[in-house]
Amino acid sequence: MSPKVPVLPLVGLAFAAFAGEAPPANAPNPFFAFKNSMETAGPASVDEQVKILKELGFDGFDNRNLNDLEAHVNALERAGMKLFTSYLTVKIDPGETPYNPVLPEALKLLEGHGTVLWCNTQSKQFEPSDPAGDALAVPIFQEIADLAAPYGVKVAPYPHIDLWVESPQDAVRLLPKVDRPNFGTSFNLFHWKALKERALPLEEVVRLCAPRLMVLSLNGPAGPAGIGPLEEEGLPEYARVLGAFRDAGYRGPVGLQCYRIPTDPREHLAQSMRVWRKLMDVLGKEEASKTP
Repeated sequence: MSPKVPVLPLVGLAFAAFAGEAPPANAPNPFFAFKNSMETAGPASVDEQVKILKELGFDGFDNRNLNDLEAHVNALERAGMKLFTSYLTVKIDPGETPYNPVLPEALKLLEGHGTVLWCNTQSKQFEPSDPAGDALAVPIFQEIADLAAPYGVKVAPYPHIDLWVESPQDAVRLLPKVDRPNFGTSFNLFHWKALKERALPLEEVVRLCAPRLMVLSLNGPAGPAGIGPLEEEGLPEYARVLGAFRDAGYRGPVGLQCYRIPTDPREHLAQSMRVWRKLMDVLGKEEASKTP
């Protein structure tokens, strides 16, 4: 049996507590690309990567473990875009360096971006989702959150199959223990589906996660070779997932997860953007039909 997780009260606009003033109910979610969208066939230059994203209409980008962070921030600021997430490795086992030691200095660069430190959380000592690891993880997350708070930076565990934080409800379990206003939850469509029969139903995930949700991601078809761009055939699924979180008030950032795509990112990211715009149109019409 899965351990119980706390039920948190649902707020009117779930992201509002973390993003300042609540956006209008019909506001689209900001859309950004994962860093690995550029790592297989994209240009090496961060400036060129950002230029492609800007031309295609993305709102921002992602970073991996604070690497080349200043180059990412500078390029995005010049383009009028944001660094929505930095994928940060966190190790909870004793004797491990818990996170990149450059974090205290790096945070100064992130002020004003509303960045989420999206923490892939690892342990060799504990099995995935084992609450016995909470006693080690909680002070690490408290430390990261306290370092991040003065710069308006948020912290959320990244649910990743086979890692210690494996499911969305793992982050929910940690929320009251970490007890920091800038520490929240996240949702990754790929890794939620990878849980298969162990995954909670979407409605339950939304109920648990939406009140403190900081970021979520969508993805295209997944296979042994990688994760593809968004496809029109996937629109019903994307609409069901994002629509459920939007109905719960979420207007925060949505990341595009794609992995090991061998084609030019100008092509596969353009395809994802076309599908994203159709998705926003579909959800806009659905929401308008619900308005009295």
